[in-house]
Amino acid sequence: MHRKNLKHALVPACRMFFEEFLMSDFFVHEDGMPFLVTPTCAKCNRLFGVGEVREVEKRGKVFRVTINDSTASLNLYTNKGIERGPIINANEDEKRTFIIFLGEVRVREGVGMGKRAIILAEEVRAAEERERNGWIINTAWRTIERIELLRSKKQDSMLLDTAILKEALEHYAIDNDKLDALARTAINAVKSMWQQYHETTREMILEMVKKAGKSGMERGELVRALKKKGLTEELVDEVIDNLIHEERCYELDSGVFKC
Repeated sequence: MHRKNLKHALVPACRMFFEEFLMSDFFVHEDGMPFLVTPTCAKCNRLFGVGEVREVEKRGKVFRVTINDSTASLNLYTNKGIERGPIINANEDEKRTFIIFLGEVRVREGVGMGKRAIILAEEVRAAEERERNGWIINTAWRTIERIELLRSKKQDSMLLDTAILKEALEHYAIDNDKLDALARTAINAVKSMWQQYHETTREMILEMVKKAGKSGMERGELVRALKKKGLTEELVDEVIDNLIHEERCYELDSGVFKC
């Protein structure tokens, strides 16, 4: 048992969008451990993810947590960490809640449903939105990288041996159209994140200038205040310029910004 746990711990955790995970139902066994092979041919028995909490349901000592990464909603099951974190209040409208999890991929079989993968979370903690955004960017990059490897038919140590790769491609009937669709999922996730990021920044700027009243805020002061919240100067300047262009706000020659 100790050797099995040690081997399990040494296997790197996968990153993939939840939509791809939910599409995946091809399993292989290596060294006594089950691995899920996905449509982009990631070989996975542990998953690392970040998402926004949509629902928390307690079933005895186990929590079923539904989280969304902007591509799909995924259920994970855990008996760890929920009591101590803020995610128990995830259904409250006033606050969006994000979590990071590391989970083991398990195979579940049922009558009429075949095999499917579920996630048993080994570690769960509360996260910030910027961590979710970073995960989306990193996961999109890794997804596109796997897709490009499949397009070029190259092999990589992080992928599969030739026989399993061939079986996976046949199982999912992967062709260029399906690879294009998987790539669009990754690209749209990043686009959605940036749109939301811009909208959040926009709301923060309008709220801060509104609170400043008739005197307005000097652009530099506004940028410094938002940088303290983790936003970049480039993003703040871009959103300010957009607000001016839309005639929602204006900037005086003195550099004072008013809305």
